[in-house]
Amino acid sequence: MSSDAPSDTDATTLSFEAAVEELETIISRIESGDLELEESMSLHRRGQVLLKACRSRLETAEQELKTIGLDDLDQDESLNDEAD
Repeated sequence: MSSDAPSDTDATTLSFEAAVEELETIISRIESGDLELEESMSLHRRGQVLLKACRSRLETAEQELKTIGLDDLDQDESLNDEAD
């Protein structure tokens, strides 16, 4: 990513960690106060896209963990039923 413009990389193709890293860079740059309005707005838009992608990834991971947890619970119940 160049230091003057947000990345053109599709946020959905980035790993979660890469998206968070880019988002942290954007936040630092905006908070520095050294940017012109248009660049700040462009970075803000990119940050919104990255944030949405990160939240989506986290929601997906949470659902997978819940599914795994339910599968484990079902297996535990089956083992308990067999033991009785």
